[in-house]
Order: sequence, then C-alpha cells, then structure tokens
Amino acid sequence: MEINQVIKQIYSLQEGFVIIELNNSNKLDLIEEEIKNIFFNKQYEIDANFFNLKPIENAQSISIDQIRSLKKEFLHTNVLNLKRVIFISEINLLNNNSYNSLLKIIEEVPKDTYFIFCTSNIIKIPETIISRARVIRIHEKLESNNLESYMDNLIDLNQNISEDVIKDLFDPFIQSKQVDFFERVKLFNKDQINLCSLIFVKILSYYLRLNINNTKLFKYLIKLHSDFIYDVDESIKFNTLTNDLISIYFTRLNSNILKHGN
Repeated sequence: MEINQVIKQIYSLQEGFVIIELNNSNKLDLIEEEIKNIFFNKQYEIDANFFNLKPIENAQSISIDQIRSLKKEFLHTNVLNLKRVIFISEINLLNNNSYNSLLKIIEEVPKDTYFIFCTSNIIKIPETIISRARVIRIHEKLESNNLESYMDNLIDLNQNISEDVIKDLFDPFIQSKQVDFFERVKLFNKDQINLCSLIFVKILSYYLRLNINNTKLFKYLIKLHSDFIYDVDESIKFNTLTNDLISIYFTRLNSNILKHGN
C-alpha cells in the first residue's frame, strides 16, 4: 500500500495506535510529511498538535521522562478540537522503562489522538505493545546495489536452500578474502547449479559497475564474463556442467578482485 493511502486510512479512524513496519528508512521523511499534509491545514495546527518524539541530544533512546512529559499534554484540553498525532520514527528507540510508561497511555487512546510509530524491526517490540496496535506493513523490494542486498534477495527467493550455502559464496567478496571455492561450490547439488551460476554472474556484474574506471580490471572482467557464458552454455549443451567449472571461475574472479580491485 502506498504511504499516502496508509496515512489516509489512519486519518479515517476516530483515534488509534498504529505501528508502521517498513524496510526502507528513506521513506520516514515522506511518512512524516504525509501525516502533516493529511491531518493538518495550517502550520499553527502542526505546531500545537504534532509531536515528533525522538531521543534528546546525545541520548541513544527515548527516556521515560519524555514519555511523562507527553502524558502531561493529554491533561490539556484540546480547545481547537483538532486531531493530535504522536509520531516516532523508530519505536525501537524506546527503552524498557519508556515502553512500560507508554503502555499506560495507549491502553485508552483519547478521541482524535493518534499514535503513529514506525519500525524497521517489529520482532524487537514487546508483545504487550504490538497487541494493542494496528500493524501496517509498507515493504518495498529494495534495489540491489551492493553485494549484501544481492545476497539477501537471493536468499529470500531461494528458501529451499540453506542461507549459509549462499552466504559462503558472497562472503569472500564482502570480506575481501581469498578462500577455497571448490569446497563451497560443491555444496550445491545438480539441481541447484544454475543458482550457483547466477550468483557468479551477479557478483561479476557488481564489480563491472564498480570498476568501470579501472581499465585493466574492467577489460579482464568483460573477458571473464564472456568466457564464463561460453563455457557454461557449452557444458549445458553437452550435459557436462560441473561444480568444478564454476569453482574455477569463482577463484579467478576472487583472486583478480583482490589483486587489482578497488
């Protein structure tokens, strides 16, 4: 669901406690902007009724004193009869004392009051908090622009394969170390060898983009890619594709990246 739709859905309630789970922290500013646009019409309304709760300067978490100060706000009469929003960009910034103090507020949310909390890891939130909230998930498929994200996407798409087997192929490149790929590649059975080939191409493509200005390495990677495609196609044609062949290419890529890469 789009962020605009999510905030409109929350606005349609009389009051509420909502946790928005999202996997892209770059969207937090947009969520805050949409809340202000949809809930309020004038800047003075935002100033009086939008509370962005975050750690005070140099603090690592939202303190219990901040929660107590928030409670005092609810003792004041809402003379303008406007909606009030308490926003936290990452609920995991609350400590245990803050969570316990917060429980006393959210058990009976006042009319026209909305607690909108975001999180990137809902598992870390106490069940006592989650059970009182309406949870809305905004999950995007993130663009794979580094080796970690390539790896995570492939793990998600291949739940039938141990994630450690996939990680073992990425790890030498992520950690910049030389290893024995023959031992790692042989963990892929015959039905999984195509995935192993895909991982090699993904990693090689990443280094092509990364080293576009490194003329010597770039030319080598282009040739390596061409040789790999040819050898794999020929092996598939004659049903002779082996783990050893792919291991050789992983080793060549790894050693040259360590020697000539950025």
